Amino acid sequence: MRGMGNIVVVVALCALLIGVVGCTTTAGGEGRIEWLSSWGDALDKAQAENKPIMVNFYTDVCPACKKLDETTLSDKDLSNFLNENFACLKSNAGKSSLHQFYTIRAVPTTVFTKPDGSEIGRIVGAAAVADFYQNSLVVLDIWENELQN
Repeated sequence: MRGMGNIVVVVALCALLIGVVGCTTTAGGEGRIEWLSSWGDALDKAQAENKPIMVNFYTDVCPACKKLDETTLSDKDLSNFLNENFACLKSNAGKSSLHQFYTIRAVPTTVFTKPDGSEIGRIVGAAAVADFYQNSLVVLDIWENELQN
């Protein structure tokens, strides 16, 4: 029976990876977040570069999501910090099944994970630049402490 449980987990993860659609890509550059195009790309980059993943969940009709994009995630210094330290993925919770895996109940929600996809922390709502940066630093500190242990 134990083997059957492992098979179920593998099948569920494969379905999740195959079902992840509705992710977007935005060209990176100085002061712009380099959004990856899929969950698989985020996992690959995180594992190759040994860095955590940041997934920003949003919907097209969410005013707070637009505010987060326009006032926080567009900040040049924050964007550069996030690009340097995280594999960044933007995922439309209205079109992707990935939000179900992380039990996203409200958007915007930004989830930080290890390169294997296990959650480290999250930010719910349209946080200001300073708050988003501080929370990102906490996540990065947790990640780096795990690497040392």
